[in-house]
Amino acid sequence: MRRCTLMVCGAMLVVVSMSAVPASAQWTPKRVASDGSAVPRTPWGDPDLQGHWNNSTTTPVERLTSEEQSQSRRAQQAVIEATGGTGAGWLEQAGRIDRESLIIDPPDGRIRMTDQGVQRLIDRENARAGRGEADSWFDRNSWERCISRTLPTAMIPTLYNANYQIFQTPDHFVIMMEMIHEARIVPLSGQPHAADDIRQWLGDARGYWDGDTLVVETTHFNAKLDGGDYQPSHVTPTGPRGSGETLTVVERFTLTDANSIDYQLTVEDPETFEVPYTAAIPMQRSTSDVTLFEYACHEGNHAMVNLLHAGRADEELALEAAALVSQQRKDAGHPGVREPAVPFAPIPE
Repeated sequence: MRRCTLMVCGAMLVVVSMSAVPASAQWTPKRVASDGSAVPRTPWGDPDLQGHWNNSTTTPVERLTSEEQSQSRRAQQAVIEATGGTGAGWLEQAGRIDRESLIIDPPDGRIRMTDQGVQRLIDRENARAGRGEADSWFDRNSWERCISRTLPTAMIPTLYNANYQIFQTPDHFVIMMEMIHEARIVPLSGQPHAADDIRQWLGDARGYWDGDTLVVETTHFNAKLDGGDYQPSHVTPTGPRGSGETLTVVERFTLTDANSIDYQLTVEDPETFEVPYTAAIPMQRSTSDVTLFEYACHEGNHAMVNLLHAGRADEELALEAAALVSQQRKDAGHPGVREPAVPFAPIPE
């Protein structure tokens, strides 16, 4: 089988376990430990959530059974053979939390999809037939196109850049996300949601205080969160599994001490999920020398140009690569949801 080219490597989503990553390629986020200190408050009396926060963890979103893990490993072999296992990267991750999954409800840590939702994934995966991974920029997901990571994806940690900055006023809550440079501005004054025909990538958020917990309810997402009629490349396990049209996300931010936020998000979409699911993702205060860096996604998005060029350089190989990754997802039993792990290569000193 042919060795890895830019087109084949670019087609692969890198999802790894820490055991597969060389120590030289890892970086641990700088965070302040929980200390049981009193919850700080703003001058107007609300819990003071302001500052820099990190929610990095290697704990998976969803608990996979041993059979599913084995099935993923089997599906992975063709990609390892095609690429030589050369998906390289630099990780910035904290360790696991004491749970098998970030999902705490349902208690078994499993996402239950409707038959309709599963069929949509299958149909969209099949709709990729005959398309390369980079026939067009529409074949890449919204993250790679520097549009948005969407919700709930933007609040779930990935391999790096799991950093956030929070600002507060008496009537607004703002959370700036380092990844994709997005800022979510949440009114707290009780104003109604926008008109139903106004749809956005990050939805329309409204917040309120329930005791010392800030609750943010977000609706009015656009209907393209998962890419539209066919599955874009580079599937992420935290990405949307439905269009977004009937999606509601409810978040709860609770300071447990000066350096820790108990963050929980509940995802409800009756067309996609049989029951809502809730994930608990601890957020820890970053040390005082940590700041957010400009993501500058559009300005530095050489990957998009390179991927499109590579797709034109060898159209036949581009189609082979796309078919390989699509088949990998199907063989692993989760079309349109996640791709089995591709090993990292050691990074030269």
